[in-house]
Amino acid sequence: LTKSLPSWLKLVITSRTLHDNELKNFDRFVVLNIDENPNELIDFIREKLPQIDSDCVFECCQGSWFYISQYSRALNANLLTLPSTSRSSNDDDLFTLSSHRCNFIPNGVSALLAAIECELPTHLNLYLQLITASRRPPTRQRLIAAIVLTANRPTNLIESDLHECEPILECTDPLILNDAWRERFISDNECEEGHTLWAQFIQRTGCDTLQTLIEFAYHLAHSGELHYLDRIRILREFGADMIELKCPVFDYMTTDLLVKAGAVILNQRQQKHDFVFACTSGDWTSVMNLLDAVSIDELRSGLIAASSRGHADICKLILQADPHAANYVDSQQWNALRSAACNNHDNVVDLLIQNGVEVDECGEGGRTALRAAAWSGHECVVQRLLKCNANVDKQDAEGRTALMAAAFMDHANIVSILLADGASPNIMDNYGSTALHLALSSGAQTFDHNETVAVLIKGGANLNLEDMNGRNCLHIAAYHGDQNLPTIIDFIQNIDAQDHNGRTSLMLASSQGHLIACQQLIEHGADTDAIDEFGRTALIIAAISGFLDVCEMLVSFGADEGHKDNDGAVALHYAVAHSDLQLCKSLITSTTVQATDTRGVHPLLIAGQRSSVPIVEELLKVGAPIHLQSHDGLSPLRAAAISRNEKVLKYLLEYLRKNGEKLELDELDLDGVPLIHTLLVLRDRSMVTMLFEYGASATVRDSHGRSCAHIVAQLNDLKLAAIVRKYGAEFEARDEDGRTPLMIAVWSSNYKICHYMLETIGVAPNVADYQGATALNIAANNGQRDIVMLLLRFGAEPSICDNLGRCASDVAQLAGHDHIRQILKSANGSADSSGFGSLPSSPIQQSNSKFFLQQRNIGSLKSSNNSHGITTKCNALKISH
Repeated sequence: LTKSLPSWLKLVITSRTLHDNELKNFDRFVVLNIDENPNELIDFIREKLPQIDSDCVFECCQGSWFYISQYSRALNANLLTLPSTSRSSNDDDLFTLSSHRCNFIPNGVSALLAAIECELPTHLNLYLQLITASRRPPTRQRLIAAIVLTANRPTNLIESDLHECEPILECTDPLILNDAWRERFISDNECEEGHTLWAQFIQRTGCDTLQTLIEFAYHLAHSGELHYLDRIRILREFGADMIELKCPVFDYMTTDLLVKAGAVILNQRQQKHDFVFACTSGDWTSVMNLLDAVSIDELRSGLIAASSRGHADICKLILQADPHAANYVDSQQWNALRSAACNNHDNVVDLLIQNGVEVDECGEGGRTALRAAAWSGHECVVQRLLKCNANVDKQDAEGRTALMAAAFMDHANIVSILLADGASPNIMDNYGSTALHLALSSGAQTFDHNETVAVLIKGGANLNLEDMNGRNCLHIAAYHGDQNLPTIIDFIQNIDAQDHNGRTSLMLASSQGHLIACQQLIEHGADTDAIDEFGRTALIIAAISGFLDVCEMLVSFGADEGHKDNDGAVALHYAVAHSDLQLCKSLITSTTVQATDTRGVHPLLIAGQRSSVPIVEELLKVGAPIHLQSHDGLSPLRAAAISRNEKVLKYLLEYLRKNGEKLELDELDLDGVPLIHTLLVLRDRSMVTMLFEYGASATVRDSHGRSCAHIVAQLNDLKLAAIVRKYGAEFEARDEDGRTPLMIAVWSSNYKICHYMLETIGVAPNVADYQGATALNIAANNGQRDIVMLLLRFGAEPSICDNLGRCASDVAQLAGHDHIRQILKSANGSADSSGFGSLPSSPIQQSNSKFFLQQRNIGSLKSSNNSHGITTKCNALKISH
């Protein structure tokens, strides 16, 4: 729809019913109600949630477009999983689907939000209240600063929480909440805490401006009297009693509080003493009464205001009082003559000129009255100024002339008048653009635009002049798909001239998808295989933006599909990133499907991460190498899995199985990591389950001997633990240093998974690693009271000594954890063992390798140091894809 409408027409799109008061804001618009046709919503469901039956989602969403968008984002962020195959509760908020499809999804927006909230940070309500209470959407930096200062939360934890909250944000900076989340704390009572925190933040950081003080009053007014009993006194201390308001601010509560604090709202009678306001409104009587009492600055500002509104009688009064006011230029670079000229008040222009105003007076900005009139298209004013010998070629601070202003606005009549008066069409501004460059850059497709271009060309414009980017008029016209392109081509010396980036006009036209412009250029001899500084052709550039019709036309004119750019990529590499099967088909050949770039990446690898099944299927039909890995060991199968492209992964697995090929799901990558471990780190339960169903082993080890059980122990994820246990994971398995999953969980302070392994699985608590350390030794060394108590409850023996003869009590004492030592003393009956040497490195042996595992992303386990200089480090599982 947007492409079929003029470029100047703006669309207002809403997915909810507008109230009557909101519709008033769009009284000049044609409102298209997309809710009138349910097929639109169903199409939206199929686009956003293709993996779920659209009829079921349609019933559950209850007509909410927000529901569809939020559900899709939650699935993509792994906050929710696809509906399971069995019902686990009798929750009425779960909707039962037909038996041969997915079984349960949230029924309605409220149920969806409740399901998502369970996966979001515990401080979610704090963040929502602060965002909702803010007068304007707060920047990420401002919100973090407010929370650190008022809620005493560490910055790194806030950053992590906000990252997890991104799926419910419409914008991440500034922070804007999506629809229903925004309405969570819509009433004042529900949002009092948020207003209180903002008030505290402003109070502590200071009210350095009047605007900040008004905002402070707003938050105080809405924070409730219980939070701020002395709000009036606080506002007075910040100077509220010195404020004069011309009108109420924000709302009644804010204005009322300010008035109680001493602020004054000027009544209509007092406002009549505003001289500039009187000049603007044309109140001749008030101007006369105030004329002798105002300052010079007010007098001159009043002249500019009166000139802009065409009040010639008031202008005459002011000029009589202060003739020099006519030459005054304000901070915005406006003077009286420019204001009158811009607003087509020729009577005021005549008055000012008759009173001796310098016609080219312009201030530091250099924008003259002639330029303003030319920009606005006021022919009579332009002619009047030219008769008064206005400098037709005078340039402003950006090097722009009146001719350039008129040309950009497509005022062909003004352009013609200026050229007839001697204006030069080839003057360049500070960016190297001429009047014709600027006219072509407007992107207009109107009669006036075409007339303007014709007048400039006839008036002597040099079409071969280049701007600061090395682009001549043909480059500009091609980029915007200008209708005057054939005419411009006739004046160009070299149709394949390149700009400073090596782009030809054909490349620029293809980058914007201008099919007709591309065709016209090729018909006039443009080289389809010219390359820019990145080695890219027009075909590659069109493929990057996904312009099918341009790609098909270029191929039909002989463009080389197999050409590689400087990165070694062909057009197909970029095309498969789009979900456009026809685009890919137009570029697929037996050569291009095999092409690898400088990193060894071929199109199927990219398709595995981003594309749909039909594109992958088409690539395989033509011989795409399904087993070929990139230089860093990434295969199409692994690429699809890591990108959570479930449909493509399933298709690739079925394709390999159908062709009798070995799936090799347990193969390690170049870093020694099996695929199932990578998916566990990504916490993608559905993908993990799928891989297990296709034969991946739950006992597979990485290069450091870690099993799936070790991974979930580090992640502290009970649901993943249940999945890997179901498929045979060994929770008593040892890694290369003899560590069990329980030891890994204890070392990471993961209480929940420790409890699960001890109570549900029944792992042995007294197993020692190759240094002789048990899980209890590790917990004692780290000072983890809750885990020490848990281990003791499930039979951990405090008297077991490590290879250096130290029991858990010894380790706790040397680590400085006296409270742990007392617990162990009570459990063991004695304070420590008979003698002990120096404290060992830790229960986990030092290694030169890296470790891994962070929640929701890939990283490394930080080294842990105690007060005795003990360094503990674990072997690394590095996942680079």
